[in-house]
Amino acid sequence: MKKGLFAFTALAFTVVLSYGAERYKDRMFDVKVENDVVYAKDVLHLNTLSSLSTAMTQLVGAGRSVSLYDSETEMSPIDLHMDVYTPKDDSESKRPVVLVMHGGAFAAGSKDDMEQQSVTYCDSLAARGFVAIAVQYRLGITATLENKVLTIDSLNFSRTVYRGIQDVRAAVRYVRSKASDLGIDKDRVYLLGNSAGAILALENIYMDKPSEVPAVAHDAPDLGELDNYGVQDVSAQANAAVALWGAVHDPAIIGETDSPVLLVHGTADSTVLFKTGRPLGNLASTLGVNAMMLRLAGINSININTPTLYGSFVVDSVLKAKNVEHETYFVDDMPHEFYDEDDYDVKVREKVFTFLYDLTQKPSTSKVVAVAMARPAQVHMGEGNMNFTVASGTNLPYAVMDLRGRTVMSGRVSQGEVVGLDALERGVYVLRVKGERPLRFGLAK
Repeated sequence: MKKGLFAFTALAFTVVLSYGAERYKDRMFDVKVENDVVYAKDVLHLNTLSSLSTAMTQLVGAGRSVSLYDSETEMSPIDLHMDVYTPKDDSESKRPVVLVMHGGAFAAGSKDDMEQQSVTYCDSLAARGFVAIAVQYRLGITATLENKVLTIDSLNFSRTVYRGIQDVRAAVRYVRSKASDLGIDKDRVYLLGNSAGAILALENIYMDKPSEVPAVAHDAPDLGELDNYGVQDVSAQANAAVALWGAVHDPAIIGETDSPVLLVHGTADSTVLFKTGRPLGNLASTLGVNAMMLRLAGINSININTPTLYGSFVVDSVLKAKNVEHETYFVDDMPHEFYDEDDYDVKVREKVFTFLYDLTQKPSTSKVVAVAMARPAQVHMGEGNMNFTVASGTNLPYAVMDLRGRTVMSGRVSQGEVVGLDALERGVYVLRVKGERPLRFGLAK
């Protein structure tokens, strides 16, 4: 009799626990993962690693690679992937989705990086009923080694960040375009970024105009427009963001959106500064490399000339001045990525999960974002792609690039002019005309 009573009580207790769990707040699902889903095809990327990359990768160890390149003159097309985490056996069709971007100084890290907690966040969010997505974005910084000094130039670093911004925007557009397949609410697309990923998250929320793009992005080889790759004609801005030790390239871009953000930062951060400054002054330390290890690799010092970034303190100040609702979690005297300090890994995750849960309790409102309506193409290719014309415009700059990103032909064109392409070799090229989307074409001669 007592045994039966005990069994009944245990069953009742289990049922109460099950019914007491709340979606988006408590773990209540097993998690299913679909790896390496392609979200953008034929994205141009640097393809010749520097010998410095091998040396730094060997120093860092633990299976982590460091992507450093000699130059941007050679590029090749790659596909970009994401890992999709979903609640198993969940029938809900309008779930929030959280895109997670890892850190790693734009030269290291991966979408399945355990150290950056990408997998931890994705698994935990999917178990709570969210759809969570770990995003791959292009890594790689151009670096040089002269007189045993490794140098990273600020202009090249800015271009690296811009490539990541393009990739996150492509990921957001892809997710929205697959809303029915993924079972998500396209008006509840959230970002969660760590370090470099946090920079990308904030840039996504606040930078959405060509006029806000740093001019260096269009230096040769031109990196193209914000939405150069992937699904088109879908909003690329997320509805909210969590930025763990992040920053923006220009505080002037903050202000036109009231999208909720959570800013988490340590006030003693010397990698992505809490206030204002050049990030990655301690790149070796960030990658876990000391001075002795560098000397063994033939490097006496690292000279980082990164551009000035504006950290969470500045973002918070601007949002306060504009009366934009947001949340902060600033911890005095804490360094970059202070997960390992005094159980802050748990404290930070609690802040993140609470912020995201609170978003789910608010009505879903469609964020009005201007999306350019499709218009007839103004660039027309001739027979066999041997020439092109433009339907309107005067003295428009154009450039033809190969798939390595090298400009093989350039000039200016006006309405009524025929520009011959017969001097080009057989192959695939990208034609860029000012004011028009890039046009990919092939020559089979």
